[in-house]
Amino acid sequence: MSPDLQILGIGHYHPSEVIDNKFIESLNVGTTAEWIIEKIGIETRLSSLPLEYIRETRNQDPRRASEAALETPTDMGVKAARMALKRAGIEASQVGLILCDCCTPLQIYPSESSRIAKALGANAVSYDVFTACPAFALHIRYLANFEPEALPEYVLCVCTNTLTQCVDYNDRTDGAIWGDGAAAWVLSARHPGRLKVVASSFMADPTRCDAVVVDRHKFFHQDGRAVRDFSVRQTVRLLKELETRYSLDWSKDVFIGHQANATMLDQICNNREIGPDNHWQNVRTVGNQAGAGAPAVISEHWETIKVGQKIVVAVVGAGLSWGSVLLEAQ
Repeated sequence: MSPDLQILGIGHYHPSEVIDNKFIESLNVGTTAEWIIEKIGIETRLSSLPLEYIRETRNQDPRRASEAALETPTDMGVKAARMALKRAGIEASQVGLILCDCCTPLQIYPSESSRIAKALGANAVSYDVFTACPAFALHIRYLANFEPEALPEYVLCVCTNTLTQCVDYNDRTDGAIWGDGAAAWVLSARHPGRLKVVASSFMADPTRCDAVVVDRHKFFHQDGRAVRDFSVRQTVRLLKELETRYSLDWSKDVFIGHQANATMLDQICNNREIGPDNHWQNVRTVGNQAGAGAPAVISEHWETIKVGQKIVVAVVGAGLSWGSVLLEAQ
């Protein structure tokens, strides 16, 4: 029997260095603030790198980025986790399992989850369950496969990424997409929470795994047009399936997509006739945070979620992989 998973608390964290479109334009890499808004729809993104470091080096040696960075993925993940734990009303010592997704770890081993557990003071089983952008769906679907009695009382999931440290700032497109961020969520199969997991899914097509790549000590690169087209089509498919199965009503229910870029999300919303009040997003102001983006959006709206509200999270990313989570507020 699948566990009746509940989300008790969600937290997020973003660094403070703001990369606005005028800054990217000032790098003289063949782009303008107007072009970025038209093609990507992102106004600002938040980075763990000092702006002067980006201006002076264009991050041409990604191996040096972690030395220049103001924060590490672990720093950000811990801050998001502390917010999630506080909202859940529990201490780190009560967590029995920590799962983490990190695209940009400083070390291959120990795992990012172990470093976060140590920093939190949590003596919990800790390991990484990794898929990049659809991490929220993967972690929840992964836990849903357990028998309820096999799960500890509380599970902490964390997604943290510093992808601005993997960007070539001489590339006019890649430099305009990425922001850094972390999100964390506390789940339980034994205690009631603010959000009930009604349904979850996760799938992957490894034959196209080379479409999105972050090389070790090198730059992020992707087949941008193909990935965008796939992401839009797959997200629309996920939404159609959930609409049919759960009688979703976009006049009151909420959609949260992968925070890849704003124009892509607008295209999805136009297809499904989802109005701006029922589309929650943060990509315009913080950039693409990979797997941290969608749960961070929920965290930012945590205090205003209404009882009975359904929240649909549909996320697509590297792998290529995709998944969805349907939540209902209690």
